[in-house]
Amino acid sequence: MKKSLLFVSMIAALCITGCNNGGSSNTPSSSGSNDVSTSGESSNSDSSSSSEASKEEIKGDNFTLLNPNNLSSMSPNCKKYVDDMRNQQKKLLQEKGANADYYLNDLYGTAGVDITKGIPDGDNGGYRPANHQSDYLDPVAAEWEKGEKSDESKGIEIEFTPADSLKNKEYTITYGKEANLSDGKQIKTSDTKAYLKNLLVNQKYYYKVAADGKESQVASFTTGDYPRWIDARPMFNVRDAGGYMTSSGQRIKQGLVYRGGEITPAVGWKSGAQYSGDIGGRYTDGNGRMQDGHITSQTDASKKVFREDMGMVNGLEIDLRSSGERNNYNACGFANSGDISYSLISISSYDNGMKNNKTQIKQVFEAFAKADQHPVYYHCYGGADRTGVVGFMLGAVLGMSYTDLVIDFELTSYSSNPSRNYRSHLRSGPYNYWPRMVDYLKNTLHWSSSKTIKESMESFLVNDCKISQSTIDTIRNIMLEPAK
Repeated sequence: MKKSLLFVSMIAALCITGCNNGGSSNTPSSSGSNDVSTSGESSNSDSSSSSEASKEEIKGDNFTLLNPNNLSSMSPNCKKYVDDMRNQQKKLLQEKGANADYYLNDLYGTAGVDITKGIPDGDNGGYRPANHQSDYLDPVAAEWEKGEKSDESKGIEIEFTPADSLKNKEYTITYGKEANLSDGKQIKTSDTKAYLKNLLVNQKYYYKVAADGKESQVASFTTGDYPRWIDARPMFNVRDAGGYMTSSGQRIKQGLVYRGGEITPAVGWKSGAQYSGDIGGRYTDGNGRMQDGHITSQTDASKKVFREDMGMVNGLEIDLRSSGERNNYNACGFANSGDISYSLISISSYDNGMKNNKTQIKQVFEAFAKADQHPVYYHCYGGADRTGVVGFMLGAVLGMSYTDLVIDFELTSYSSNPSRNYRSHLRSGPYNYWPRMVDYLKNTLHWSSSKTIKESMESFLVNDCKISQSTIDTIRNIMLEPAK
């Protein structure tokens, strides 16, 4: 295991599981004889009320621990969207078979009502949204204004009640993946609650509370089987490419490849836009012109997340922006003396990128093939379009379902990306051409109704981008692991 995974072992977590990607159940493992385990929260949206229930108590002589009853650090609206998509996935599998979600043609472009594309609209020859679109993506701007930003999550809440003799003390919360807490990280607080951020998804954690030499018993909880947000504010839209189940029955490893928004300023952003100064460091000056203070808005906390929680020391930043857009930037903003490398690999988005940037795509994937030695963070400006296409290609060749590929793409809508233009797989433009890209993949590239998305993407990467089969095999070998 690479050195950086020692740091990554605690990263961003979200609510718990149920059935994902064609029926892989991830029930939390039972706790050992010396710890108390929480019960998991189903990913089915019908059970969301369980997160509102009273917290169960784990009583002890020194501390009473209150079991975390909501293991999601996603914003509520974002969680509803993911739950709804996965509920539609279950319906699709019931109607079309257990493997339907791994074939592109079964989820996009078919005649009639397709639950993941939408409903034909005779007025304009297109499609009107399915329920999940109108319910969760259309109002995303309003929800965003209310604070519905998933990459500003509080994390998993740890709450406790001390014995009378231990009230008004400084408390140390120790947590880790090992039952004996030999890998434990610590948080010190004078409050009786704390938030554990940036945890791995679908992972069992152990924790205890101590003060004045007295400890609680060890308790545990299992984080949820949801996409993995990473809170690295003021950097935005930072997510792990790992955590997803695949068609092989394996799970994509966390802590190897990350995607997100830029970490240094772009130039030429539209002037006069009204963004507050804490959003990516951009602000409007007194003359109504957009200024970019992004470099100065990097904080010690955000650098610590990239370097320690994400394990990016000795890693690689891949900048997908254009040379001019990067403002002559040629080094990683989070590096100390060059200990995080930087590479500019400019690509276009959607089908334009797939048509015209095959050499650059090859360079990116060759970097992914070394991610076990050098973790990769790739980004464009907002982590939406160019980044979304690279994420689609990587997830597809690793065997993600179409539902999860769409979820991974659309989650940008719920980030604190300052552009706030939501991305939908159901609609095109002005910045979103996902449907056009999928049509290109179907009609022009190596796709057929007998090929899974994984097989089609492998054919494109090998035959069109000239990526060696050994590189694809290496990426799969290092990025896939047995499901728990």
